[in-house]
Amino acid sequence: MELHTSPTDSEAPRWARRWLWVAGWYNLIWGTLTILFPNLLFDLVGIPRLNYPEIWQCVGMIVGVYGVGYLIAAGDPHTHWPIVLVGLLGKIFGPIGFAFALFKGTFPPLFGLTILTNDLIWWVPFTYLIWDAMNYRGDQRPSKNALQHFIRESRIAATPETVFQFHESPEALEKLIPPWENMKVSESAGSLKPGSRVVLAGKSGPIPMRWVALHTEYEPPRMFADQQLSGPFAWWYHRHEFIDDGAGGTILRDNVEYVAPMGAVGRILGGWLVRRKLAKMFTYRHQVTRQIVESGTCETSAQQK
Repeated sequence: MELHTSPTDSEAPRWARRWLWVAGWYNLIWGTLTILFPNLLFDLVGIPRLNYPEIWQCVGMIVGVYGVGYLIAAGDPHTHWPIVLVGLLGKIFGPIGFAFALFKGTFPPLFGLTILTNDLIWWVPFTYLIWDAMNYRGDQRPSKNALQHFIRESRIAATPETVFQFHESPEALEKLIPPWENMKVSESAGSLKPGSRVVLAGKSGPIPMRWVALHTEYEPPRMFADQQLSGPFAWWYHRHEFIDDGAGGTILRDNVEYVAPMGAVGRILGGWLVRRKLAKMFTYRHQVTRQIVESGTCETSAQQK
């Protein structure tokens, strides 16, 4: 299997590095001030000082440690995205805790100013940082232990040549995208041969998504394959196989090896969800293929051209 890579693929966007650099220094400054002047914030907002200011100083130390982490992540956001994820979780749970304290009357609303600068303003950039890391592809095939596999097979009452011909038709990909997926073909070379690529663009909820795939293998009418260059998976390699069943039909097999995004977190929390989504998607693709091929629509279209 040939992997097509580019030396610039590992470079994170400049904005990602800048946001992490700013976050790192902000945390270091805030943490240092809290350690040196543990009563300052309480005096400013009119809250009685803590009996044990050392507790608040420990909070400053933790915030400062996060600052060091963000500065490390700024050097390579694609590699150190887990630091950003942990930071984002803290910035989500912090406001939740403050909301409970505000409801109980423990903290005055003015104390929420620190929630605004410490937490809320970082939600959007940190979310996009993580999303960018999820769409980043590595240059090397993952280890066997990291890879996950998905296979879907079904029989089509047509020859491998006919089924392959449908997949090679220009309109095939558009027809095979499930209607519930908000994706469109934005770029296509109109070929399945190695070196040609396809770009899908759309949204996953409110977040824009772009999937770039490169065709890497081509053996008509037996198989073709494509590799994700960038997209939602940490790794994706898809073999489309067309096997003669010896009875005038074809076993259509989609053989996918993939790695879910977000590393171990993605495997643990999202593994079942990914497989469920793949099963639904490929069931639809096989149904559409069977309907079009067995009706003879693709042959008629090819003859007209």
